[in-house]
Amino acid sequence: MTELSTPRGRGVLPLLLLSGVVIAVVLGLARGVWLTNLHNGVLGLAFTAVGAWLLRERPGQRLGRLFLATGVVETVMFYGRQVGHSPTGSIGEEWWAWLGVWPLAIGVGLTTLCVLLFPDGRLPTPRWRWVVAVLGVALAVSALLSALWPVEYADAGIARPHPFTVPGGSVATSVWSALAHPSYAVCQLLWLVAVVIRWVTSGPLVRRQLAVLVGPVAVAAITLVAGLALWDTPTPGVLAACLVPVGAGWAVIHGRNLAAYKALTWLSRTQGEGSDLPGELARTIADALGAEAAAVWVGDEDALVAVGTWPETGAEVEPIGLTGLRGTEVIVRTVVRGGVVRGALTANRTGAQPLSPSENRLLADLAGQAGLVIEHLSVTDLLEQQAHRRLPQLTARENEVLELMARGLSNAAICEQLHLSIKTVEPVVSSIFTKLGLQAESSSNRRVLAVVEFLRSREA
Repeated sequence: MTELSTPRGRGVLPLLLLSGVVIAVVLGLARGVWLTNLHNGVLGLAFTAVGAWLLRERPGQRLGRLFLATGVVETVMFYGRQVGHSPTGSIGEEWWAWLGVWPLAIGVGLTTLCVLLFPDGRLPTPRWRWVVAVLGVALAVSALLSALWPVEYADAGIARPHPFTVPGGSVATSVWSALAHPSYAVCQLLWLVAVVIRWVTSGPLVRRQLAVLVGPVAVAAITLVAGLALWDTPTPGVLAACLVPVGAGWAVIHGRNLAAYKALTWLSRTQGEGSDLPGELARTIADALGAEAAAVWVGDEDALVAVGTWPETGAEVEPIGLTGLRGTEVIVRTVVRGGVVRGALTANRTGAQPLSPSENRLLADLAGQAGLVIEHLSVTDLLEQQAHRRLPQLTARENEVLELMARGLSNAAICEQLHLSIKTVEPVVSSIFTKLGLQAESSSNRRVLAVVEFLRSREA
């Protein structure tokens, strides 16, 4: 677990790589403008610049690293093809020309990963791992064949000879043709499939980020069709495709800004009861930090109790000390009021990604809001204890659900009343039955018995 860590020297390597890419593109253009290769240089600049931008905003982010790697590969290909297309007889030109050809499969693979991991750096579902593995093997074999034999030199327009003389060129060409082009086509198909799956399975924030890409993709598609129809060339469309990584980077950063704004204004917008506030705050923390789970804890450094978790599981969380909360993939921020620790916020983020400065500030503001929530809970708990309206062995959420059951509401009606999903309410109902010692029996109705116990507690 980390406590508000800020990486030192962040952004230095991305800026150095961006500078190198700019220099390489300028030197490549100095050899002349070759339209069929120009898109590699522009893509190299776009991917590298966006990657450096993402890593500056969120150091260590997987998607930013992929953008950076894709930009470097595209730039190497651009410069290598410029050298191979217009050789001057200098030493080592055949090696630059070689570097301009065989990394194509690697570039296609990296671009595919960028699409699959957009916008949060994770695959749409874990099942996609085997798809990535199989496709990675096919592209690696294609790159190896292209590195050992000049199977792509004619298509790339390279005028320099291949640096290796390896027998079996005809066989290698046949294998490469049967493997490389189908793999490239599958990659492009996966782009569309991944975006559709992400749209269907994601929430409003991710959908807004995906919608941002509609503009650049539409421009690229229209330009591609126009180029083919008017000039019989895909070059204008390929060049316009360079807008897509720029739009993707803007969507990632803007999406995080939307999450931050939503996080900072959640308390003024919420209309939930006091007992709902911790759970809503936990969900807000997870959304704002891109975390898989989050929790709000109340207590001192020696004993903290989880009063709000997201996602809700209905399971009891044992009290724990502040030291015990610390782990490798958990971010912790203590909640201090009047110089005394009153609670803590935790967020589980895969890969232990360090917080960016803006995320540090956001978490500090959320901790301030958490202090107000904790004070509100203290007052609410006192009033509830005085009214004798709660079963002590049940949590606040369980008591709330039981009270609605006593009013005659079904699980579906409780979901509508509390604005929760059925998957959240059903585990709470089951937990109520378990804590009240009500077993599933054909001779009794557990729901009625639970309501009877609730009514007895009000009369006590």
